[in-house]
Amino acid sequence: MRYFINSFIITILVLLFGSISAFPQPFRGENLSRGFIGVPIEHAMYFSWRMFVDDSQTLAFDLYRSVDGGPEIKLNKQPIILTSDFIDETVNFNADNRWILKIGDRVVGTCERKKGETKDPYLRVPIQKPEGGEIAGEQFVYTANDCSVGDLDGDGNYEIVLQWTPSNSKRPPQRGFTGNTYLDAYKLDGTRLWRIDLGPNIRSGAATTNFLVFDYDGDGYAELCCKTGDGTIDGMGHVIGDSKVDWRTWDKESPTYGKIVNGPEYLSVFEGTSGRVLDTKEYIPTRYPLDGWGGIGGNGGNDSTGGRSDRFTAGVAFLDGKTPSLVMVRGWYGRTVVAAWTFTNGKLKSLWTFDSATPGLEAYSGMGNHSLTVADFDGDGCDEVCVGAMTVDNNGKGLYTTGLRHGDALHASDLIPSRPGLEVFGVHENEGNDSIVQRTPAVAMFDGATGEIIWQDGLGLDAGRGVAADIDPRYEGAECWGGPGGLRRGDTGQFISSKKPNSCNFTIYWDADSLAELLDHTSISKWNWQTERTDLLLKAEGVVSNNGTKANPCLSGDILGDWREEVVWASTDQTELRIYTTTMPAIDRRPTLMNNRQYRLAIAWQNVGYNQPPHSSAR
Repeated sequence: MRYFINSFIITILVLLFGSISAFPQPFRGENLSRGFIGVPIEHAMYFSWRMFVDDSQTLAFDLYRSVDGGPEIKLNKQPIILTSDFIDETVNFNADNRWILKIGDRVVGTCERKKGETKDPYLRVPIQKPEGGEIAGEQFVYTANDCSVGDLDGDGNYEIVLQWTPSNSKRPPQRGFTGNTYLDAYKLDGTRLWRIDLGPNIRSGAATTNFLVFDYDGDGYAELCCKTGDGTIDGMGHVIGDSKVDWRTWDKESPTYGKIVNGPEYLSVFEGTSGRVLDTKEYIPTRYPLDGWGGIGGNGGNDSTGGRSDRFTAGVAFLDGKTPSLVMVRGWYGRTVVAAWTFTNGKLKSLWTFDSATPGLEAYSGMGNHSLTVADFDGDGCDEVCVGAMTVDNNGKGLYTTGLRHGDALHASDLIPSRPGLEVFGVHENEGNDSIVQRTPAVAMFDGATGEIIWQDGLGLDAGRGVAADIDPRYEGAECWGGPGGLRRGDTGQFISSKKPNSCNFTIYWDADSLAELLDHTSISKWNWQTERTDLLLKAEGVVSNNGTKANPCLSGDILGDWREEVVWASTDQTELRIYTTTMPAIDRRPTLMNNRQYRLAIAWQNVGYNQPPHSSAR
């Protein structure tokens, strides 16, 4: 009878909050562990763990504790079946404790805590800061920047790949030198697996140093892929290309002083376990001609100094619905080239190239964002690549262009549940006075499959930021803010309120309900639709956000515990990454967001360009 009642309750919760099997695309992804995690709270320990999309709704867990090496004592009186979390209210922090999570007699997770450990509300991952340096008379130091995750060693747990950026990083138009960019891989206990030095011929900056972590060949071990140059040093000390050549411009009078506008460019894949380079190919496309990357409309322009040619984004897409492909994008404001690759049997292979400079594709120029998103927009089971106001089909053909021009922020999901498929909320950066620009909106909602404009506003205005997320339960789907005015309905664009959240950056699932919370700088808050105010939930101390005014974390995503998301910030002293996870008790259980293909791919591209938050294909 007890199991019947529990199943009935789960059914009700499924109707209210979503189901373990509610994902439209069955996607198991990596062979992950349960991601069992424990965090101290006042006078107790909070635990949570993953559910998977193929788990039975009646799957039961038990949690045991061993004190000072003694016998394992079960903590739960009834099987844990309604949620995938538990609070141990009888823990003695003055003893050595070990917790064991089981399904029946099978151990699926363990967690240890030694007596005397500080009760920090986060996990510590020690990191090793590179030594700073000096170039062209300018000193620089390193800070921990963007992160990604992948199961590099095949043990079922995510490792973290961390990018170290020098303090003299540059935007593409800026003259001057930068220090080298480093990529480190860490296990969650702080063990460093490897360090890759991208070398002097890869310029450091948000627009140029993207990296993708994913299991491309399906062997259970994630790889790293990124753009490389002569002098890149892999995790085992091997050099890519010519180790002696320096392609940077040293002429102080040159408009390209400190830039890299000559020399070969490469695409390389590195082994996850060792950082060893596995294959390297010539990067597609080349930068030439340097003046061949101009555009029209907002921020279009042109140059021959590397300002337009050195704008990159990247992503991972299941272009055939089965196999992950690497997708590299060059060019934002004018010409945009999207190049797809596969990595199988240890080799990179070019799949197709889409070039907006191709005759007949002129309408696709000037539509690239500082970010991209990948999803199955047309419902054919294969992923498409939306780089802003244009989307490339899985076969490398143009799917559509909206004509709405370049922008910064981009959000794609089932933003309007009453409409079939996915929608895209775009935020557009409009500069100039020509008639075309004056007809371009600051914000717009369009159909992800066809590009049909659902609504738009702020013609001729410039908007640098905007967010689409479900933060108000009174209206279906997402709400939108950013650009002119206050908070809008996602389905009609009509204003709900003249007020809007004081955060217009990342979103995060943090508390127990199905609404999104807000992540900005080093705090998490929630929009209170009743008072029309933003309420603070978490203010992290002793950590810093990334990328200047963009103020994003190293990473946000569902990388541990239950379906709610974690956030990774670097400590102020740059000695550790701190992983914050919610300790708010759950009211239901759902599969890890990483079992949603669109969401998992969003974690892979989160670090590229101007970082954007991940969205799943379903609410």
